[in-house]
Amino acid sequence: MKKGTKITHKSYPFNADGDHDINIPKTPPLSEEERNAAFDDPEQLFFQIANGKLYGVNKLIFKGRRFTILEPNPVTFYFSLAMDAQPQIEHAHLQLENSLNNLKSSWPIEVSYSYIFRVSALFVITAFTACEAFLNQHLPDFKEIQLSDGKFYTKKDIVYAKFDKKLDAVNRYTGKNFSKAYPHKMKRLIYLKNLRNELIHLKEKQGLAASYNVIYQNVLDLDARSLINTVKSFINYYEPKLIINYNYNS
Repeated sequence: MKKGTKITHKSYPFNADGDHDINIPKTPPLSEEERNAAFDDPEQLFFQIANGKLYGVNKLIFKGRRFTILEPNPVTFYFSLAMDAQPQIEHAHLQLENSLNNLKSSWPIEVSYSYIFRVSALFVITAFTACEAFLNQHLPDFKEIQLSDGKFYTKKDIVYAKFDKKLDAVNRYTGKNFSKAYPHKMKRLIYLKNLRNELIHLKEKQGLAASYNVIYQNVLDLDARSLINTVKSFINYYEPKLIINYNYNS
């Protein structure tokens, strides 16, 4: 039994708090020719309205063929990449164990470890990207937020800031605080953030021939199952049911 991630979509409320003030006039159904003209016009936007929310529709072209899709939330895709990598990490650990036991069918130890590193790096980077992208989505477009330093910031000021500053902004805007609600889970999320930074920046240990020993050991010690559950809890704490998993047989 494998676990997949449902595609969910980013939506906008009907001006619930002064944000996303969108007024859409009623339009008659379009002919195919009119639809194609609207498709090719970059100023024409496609929407779907459902359940009191507004959903964007992507206009895409593949090998000359026009098609539309209800805009997926990229956070779903980043999370799915991490989720799919988690069982691969378990398989990679088994391969290394076989290598260390010198089984006939085993790979060389270096090959087994490289497999662990590749799938673990994919997991860490995409899992944390899901969290950071999620926070960016929840910064208000047209409001200033007073952060813990007492200063006021706009989304433009915060979107490229560090994770902690984004989280502070979302906490103050939503009135929620994951750190206070789940301090142990927050520690795991900070661990994920730090390991992601180590993998991205690869700062060498000066004066040592083996520069990345600590990083390689941290990759081996990675508890992917616990971390992916933490990421899901973090995202769904602020937006319930954004991440939905299901079981399937391959």
